[in-house]
Amino acid sequence: MQADDIIVIGDKVELTLENNQVYKSKVEDKTDSGLILIAVPNLWGTYAPLYIGEEISLGFYRESGWFTTKMEAVSFEKQGEAQFVWLMQMEAPHRHQRRDAYRLPVRLRVKVYEYKDGMEKDIKHSGNEAEHDTIEETNTKDVSIGGISFTTKRGYEPGEKYLLKVFLEESPGQVKPFLVCAEVMRTVPTNDSKVNSIGMQFQGVTYNGSEVLSKYVVGQQQILIKQRRPGDIG
Repeated sequence: MQADDIIVIGDKVELTLENNQVYKSKVEDKTDSGLILIAVPNLWGTYAPLYIGEEISLGFYRESGWFTTKMEAVSFEKQGEAQFVWLMQMEAPHRHQRRDAYRLPVRLRVKVYEYKDGMEKDIKHSGNEAEHDTIEETNTKDVSIGGISFTTKRGYEPGEKYLLKVFLEESPGQVKPFLVCAEVMRTVPTNDSKVNSIGMQFQGVTYNGSEVLSKYVVGQQQILIKQRRPGDIG
């Protein structure tokens, strides 16, 4: 393991649990034996569902890129009203590009259309939106090569499918829209009781659409890495 790969106190980290939910936290303390202490992430007043013996994927940034390692929850600690958990490192951190998982925090225009069976085979790179029934137009919270999230007052249920038209703005005045089918994976309430955060997973991305999206996400990721300190991204 190289020196710049080691997790240090103050690192901002992402935890991916067995239910595939991703939570953010920070390293509060560390022992010589490799145990690290983090605050149990809290989402809208509810702590992340951690338990002793659970295997967790933990990710963090360094100047040279994104690193992940496997951790195991070994004990809990309470300080006042705050909950903390000690994690034991199960493997050396390894660097990877994280292209599929990286969530780009950008506001992009997106149109949501009604889904019809077989659309994955029929959609084109740009498409003719007049042929589809528009459900709503909104803006993204973040986008990745694998999916998208946005807030809405409309009701969406996990398992439902929709056709999306995403408008990627590579530069001012340069917009590249593409069509993609997507399935609702999660619906999370926000502080506003009338608004939910919706997470969708892309399905049936055409070759051209995938190429445009990949180029956009990776390019914007590199810009953010150069502009921000390690740990501030994602």
